[in-house]
Parts: sequence; C-alpha cells; structure tokens
Amino acid sequence: MSGIISATAPCSWGVWWADGTPSKTPYRTFLDQAAAAGYQSIELGPDGYLPAEESLLREELEARKLTVCAGTACCQFDQQASFETFRPEIEALCRRIKAFDAKYLVTMDESDVGLYSEKKDAFTTHQWEDFLKKIHHMAQFAEAEYGVEVLYHPHIKSMIETETEITRLMEYTGLNLCFDTGHYAYVNGDGSRDETSVIDFIRKFPERIKYLHFKNIAYDVFQKVRREHIDSDTAFDIDVMCDLADGIINYKELKSVLDEIGYEGIGVIEQDMPRATAKQAFAAAKRNLDYLRAINMVC
Repeated sequence: MSGIISATAPCSWGVWWADGTPSKTPYRTFLDQAAAAGYQSIELGPDGYLPAEESLLREELEARKLTVCAGTACCQFDQQASFETFRPEIEALCRRIKAFDAKYLVTMDESDVGLYSEKKDAFTTHQWEDFLKKIHHMAQFAEAEYGVEVLYHPHIKSMIETETEITRLMEYTGLNLCFDTGHYAYVNGDGSRDETSVIDFIRKFPERIKYLHFKNIAYDVFQKVRREHIDSDTAFDIDVMCDLADGIINYKELKSVLDEIGYEGIGVIEQDMPRATAKQAFAAAKRNLDYLRAINMVC
C-alpha cells in the first residue's frame, strides 16, 4: 500500500486567482467535485478563493469530509521591498493553515520575468540575493511563529525554474521543495517520450522532496510549443498539460523511484486546464486519481 496521500487543488478546476479566474468555477463546485472524485484533502489554493472565515470554511470542508493539506502563497518577490511588506498576508495564511491542522505553506514566485523568463538573465548578484533573502525570511517567520514549513514550488516562467536556480535556492535558504513534476519537466526535460529529468532530479535530491505535485505533459502539444516557441500561458491554453497516464513522464517509473527513496507524504494531483469547464475538470480529476490508484501510487 502506498504511503502517498492523494489531494487536489483549485488550479485543476482552472482557478489560478482569488476571484476564480480564469475558469470562474464557484468554490462550492470545486469542493463538491473534489469530494465526489474521491479526494481526501485539498490545498487552499489562491488566498481568497475559499472562505477566509474559519468557521465557514470548516463547515464547508466537514460537510464533504475533506481536510486541508497545505496553504498556498503566490508572491511577486521581485516587487517586494522586504518580507515585512507582505508579512501580514503570510501571517493570516499561517494562522488558517494551523487552524486546520496542516503544516505546509507551498510558495511560488510570480515575478515579472517576461514571456520566456528572459528578464532575469540581467539580474545582478545583489538582486538574486535580495530575492532569495525575502523567501528565507518568510520561511523563518512561518516556522518560528506558527510551526509551518514553507516548501518552495519551482514554476514555469518564474525566478526559480531551472535545476541551477533550484539548487541555488536550496543552498541559500535551506528550504525543501514542493516538487511539481510537470513544471520541472517542461523547463528541464528534453520533451521526449519517457524523458527522465524528473526521475533524475528526485534521485539527486531525495531528501529535499517533501511534497509532490503530480502533472504530466502532452507530447504532441509540447513539440508544437518548443517548435514554435510558444509562451507558457498560451501553452496552458492549448492543453500542454494532460492526463497523468498519457504524457511524457512515465508514472510507473516515477512510482518506482518514489518507492526507492521511501517517499511518504502528500501527492497533489493537478492538471492545468484554464479553459476547461467544471464538468471537464471533474472528469480529469477523477481519471487521474483512478489511474494513480490503479498503479498503487496513492491511497
């Protein structure tokens, strides 16, 4: 029996921002369908999408027998003067995480680095250090004040996406990772069928993988993206992310390497489909969960 607990997140229903865009899926629809698909737990998603009021959120979750596995903090770190400028938002989120007996805050960068991340090429050593320092201070605060561990999520078109950048972040901050298989392979892989960049990274840094986001990449769509130099936002719109069973990452091999390193923890099943209807998102969420259960990857 796998030691990986299955979970999902609002992004699989096309919810990337607090107002529910781009899909505009109502939060109760997301919760209803997550539970109906068979999930045990959810990430809170963009802060403000789900109710911030503890009593209301608790009522909504308990009615569907759902728990919270983590909170989510998306920040434009390059635009912040210091951690103090966004500390109040992080503090409120940490309080909510603790109230629901979760222990992780997944954070990712939303800095304006350009359509193809080209702007960061001009960043000075001082700018990079300033960027990493804010993340480090955030993690220290969350741990010291609330016992919440900040896990960093490397992300397409952000300051931290390549293996070199991820290594730099881990060395400077000491943070462990929320490792997203799809985002990592998109940036660091070669795009071939059964490509191994994800597996290679996990074998290289097993002790830093504390939390997983399961995604996969459609081979044919990704070939078009690479051939035509399509930006990642447009790539999502044309469904570069696909069902877990169908993409370039071999999930049976991924299961083997996770067994090899003894990974036990959260596995958030995601599929970025910003233009999908709620019906389509629900069907994909159920297919993906059923597939991972069929190969004994999640419980």
